[in-house]
Amino acid sequence: MTKEAPLIFHDTELGAKRLLAQPRDLQLGNVAEIPLETAPRSYRELFLSYVDELDRASAIAIAWWNNLVRRSMERDSLDEMQAMRFNYEQRPAGPASRPEVVFVVRDYWLRVVALNHANRGQTGVAPQILLLGWLPGNGHLDPYGILTAMPYWPIGLDENGNWC
Repeated sequence: MTKEAPLIFHDTELGAKRLLAQPRDLQLGNVAEIPLETAPRSYRELFLSYVDELDRASAIAIAWWNNLVRRSMERDSLDEMQAMRFNYEQRPAGPASRPEVVFVVRDYWLRVVALNHANRGQTGVAPQILLLGWLPGNGHLDPYGILTAMPYWPIGLDENGNWC
């Protein structure tokens, strides 16, 4: 079976730059924006687990999103670009608005934070780098395309400055 590509039209590089820059004004602790190849083993293993779950969530999101676009094409007699634009107007995060994708991103952001905390004595990895920065260079282009539609990371800080 051929893997279906997501029907997206947003600028993935612009989306990536936005998401990668957003957390830089926050206190992330002793973290760095390092490449996967030089990251400590525990981060590389976490990344492998993340992409496995993200691939599954992305497949669900792609099928859902592409069906929305196709239904708009049929129902409203729109061409593919018009149908994508219409659906992005309804759901600005596009396929990234799918709950499965949001759950994986939130879950793994918190896992990266926990790993950084457990390894306080050494430099950790910035969560946005593990979650997004490592994807395109390691062959995960569909999830990268999906995540770059997010207008912001679906994570926050509580009143004590802890990620939640």
